Amino acid sequence: MPIEPLRAAVVGLNWAGRQHAQTYTQLEDVQLTAVCDVDLQALDRVGRWFPHLHRYRDYEQMLAEEQPDLLSIATPQRWHAPHTILAATRYLPRAILCEKPMAGSLGEARAMLAACERNGVKLAIGHMMRWYTVHEQARALVADGAIGTPLTATVCLEEGGLMNNGTHVLSYMQYVLGDPDPEWVIANVQRRSDRHERGWPNEEISGGLISFTNGVRISFEGDMPPNPVYDWQYQTVTGTDGVLMWPSAFLAPDFAVRLVRRGRGVTETPAPTQTLDNVFLRELDGLARWARGDLNDNRNDAHLAIKNQEILMAMYESARTHTLVRLPLRTMGSPLIEAIATGELPVEFPGRYDTRYAVDKPLRSRD
Repeated sequence: MPIEPLRAAVVGLNWAGRQHAQTYTQLEDVQLTAVCDVDLQALDRVGRWFPHLHRYRDYEQMLAEEQPDLLSIATPQRWHAPHTILAATRYLPRAILCEKPMAGSLGEARAMLAACERNGVKLAIGHMMRWYTVHEQARALVADGAIGTPLTATVCLEEGGLMNNGTHVLSYMQYVLGDPDPEWVIANVQRRSDRHERGWPNEEISGGLISFTNGVRISFEGDMPPNPVYDWQYQTVTGTDGVLMWPSAFLAPDFAVRLVRRGRGVTETPAPTQTLDNVFLRELDGLARWARGDLNDNRNDAHLAIKNQEILMAMYESARTHTLVRLPLRTMGSPLIEAIATGELPVEFPGRYDTRYAVDKPLRSRD
């Protein structure tokens, strides 16, 4: 008997939401039925591509009338918690894919996860870079002992802040290392201007050291000046018997994992050529199969993503308190918001600006 297609819906139709909508239409046994955005221009743009879709400006009306099996939440992060909790408690989709960052605070993230667990809704967070083959290959090499016991890792972020691209690079390094549990964090941030990203306060520079219970430590550099000695956008994992290096997934679709082993020289494992389309396709296909029960787990599972959220919040808490922060984190609000509100991070150069809305990214060939 033919499989009844899963009904999918998307709320939030800026760049990420449009990617989700287009990708759902390419999946077998998935039917994109509706999209939602308060912005009429955003709705009309997607409606021109897919005229059969039901279009909504009211999120709850869409949930009530469409009853989607799969729900993509691609709204700004301040809406991630309320949109996820509403869907999971009243309308019960099989699975929700909420874009990163998971939430604005650890308290919100825990509330999202609790609502989904209580009602049997599977929750994934859109760390789509976990679906790049270069990261799969790096993870396999680490797991196979190619560099011995992992000791340290380095992640470098060209731009975007902790809550934007920072959550991506940290998440895929956690994936490469096998998603160990974080133990403590020490970090600092600089925010001298009134910088925002999608309406959320954002720092200009960040850096820190993250320790995990298995002994691995990640050195994090965010928005810092390039290192003139080496290509600073290479991500690295160093072990007792070698080093893995690969370029940032932001750079190009063609990658190779470079393995340097003591006394045995350098070998490279090319990763298959991969477009951004393919990454989203793999991510949403994994979501659909997880929702159906064809897969028992998902690498974007919110139970893994909440570790990432806790690290990000601990980095802000360390910057706010000037201390090493041991986990689990007790602070449920946003330490960055608190530091701004109390004047601990004063704005020296007034004038609010938003790095995301300055340039609207094109959606592949459709724009």
